[in-house]
Amino acid sequence: MRKTVFATLLLAAAMAAPMPALAWDYVGHRIVGAVADAVLKQHHSAAYRRVNDLLDKKDADGFVVLDRRLSQVAVYPDCAKDEEEFCGRKPTAEEIAYVLRNLGHEGYHYTNSPLEEDAYKKNGVGATDTDLIQMINYTVLQLKRKNPFKFGVKLSNTEALWLLAHLVGDVHQPLHVGQPYYDKTCQNRVNPNGLAVGDWVTTRGANSIKFESTFPAITPAPSLHIYWDAITIARAMHAKGYAGDEAGFARMLAMAPPTNWKMDGEPETWVEKWYSEGIPLARLAAPPANIAGKLNDRGECEWTMKLDPAYETWAQDIATQQLAKAGFRLAALLAAIFSN
Repeated sequence: MRKTVFATLLLAAAMAAPMPALAWDYVGHRIVGAVADAVLKQHHSAAYRRVNDLLDKKDADGFVVLDRRLSQVAVYPDCAKDEEEFCGRKPTAEEIAYVLRNLGHEGYHYTNSPLEEDAYKKNGVGATDTDLIQMINYTVLQLKRKNPFKFGVKLSNTEALWLLAHLVGDVHQPLHVGQPYYDKTCQNRVNPNGLAVGDWVTTRGANSIKFESTFPAITPAPSLHIYWDAITIARAMHAKGYAGDEAGFARMLAMAPPTNWKMDGEPETWVEKWYSEGIPLARLAAPPANIAGKLNDRGECEWTMKLDPAYETWAQDIATQQLAKAGFRLAALLAAIFSN
C-alpha cells in the first residue's frame, strides 16, 4: 500500500507543527491497543488476564520472559513488513517467522472496495479472500476455536491476537475500507463493479493522490492515504494538548467512551458493520467525483489536490473519533472472545 520516502513525512509534520509524525502506522496502533488495555482492565478483568497470558512471551519452562500488552503488539504486523520508517525498528525473529508462514500478509491490512458500495461485497472489485474484512473474521474465528478458512494463512493464537489488535485499528481508518476508482480518462469517478476490466482505473488506496506543493511550502504528506495514516492523528494529538504524549492521549480517550461505539449481534458480524460505517467517511475523505487526473506510468489515476483548513480540522476530529471507537470495540471484541 505504501512505498514512499518517510523523510518527506517527517519533514512535512515538523514544518506543520511540533507534533509526532507517526500515527496509525505506529503511534496510532499503539493508542488503539492502549485504549483497549485500559477498558479491558477496568471492565473485563477475566478477558484481560487471558489476553495478557496469550501475549506474554515465555521460555521453554513456561516462565514469562517478556510481559506484553496490546499497546505493544498492535504495531507488530506493520513491523513485519520490514518497513522500518513505519515501525520504528527492524522486524524481530517472531515477526519474520509470521511473514514466512503468511506470504500474503501485506494484503491483510485493507480492502480496496469502491466508495459507492455501502455494504461489503466479498466478490467485488477490491476485495480478496484475505483482505481486511476477511482477516478480522479469520482471527476472531481462530481465537474462538472455530476452525477458520485457510487461503495460505497460518497463525499461532498469539499472532492471531496481535494481528486482530492491529486490524481493528486499520478498519477504522476510512481509506483502509474504500478507495476511489475512475474511468479510463481519469476524469470521472466510477463504481468498477459491473464494468469490464479496462473500463476503470485504481488510485491504489488513494496513494496515487498527491498534494499541491509550491516552494518554499511543502506537502503535508506524500499521498492522501499517508495523510490519513499519519498526519491526521498527529494533528489530533496536538489539538488536544497531547503532542508527543501517546500514553496521555490514550488515557484521555479511554476515560470517555465515544458515541455509537457499541455493537450488537455476534462478533463475527461486527466487521461488516464497521465497513458500512467507514465507507461514508471514506467518501468524505476522498477528492470530488469529477477531477482532472491523468494516467501515470503505473497505470493509476494520479493528480494533486489542495487541503483547506476546514478539511484538516474535520479530518483530525474524525481521527480522534475513530481511534477511540477502535480501542473500545477491540476491548469489546476480546471480551466476547475470552470471557467465556
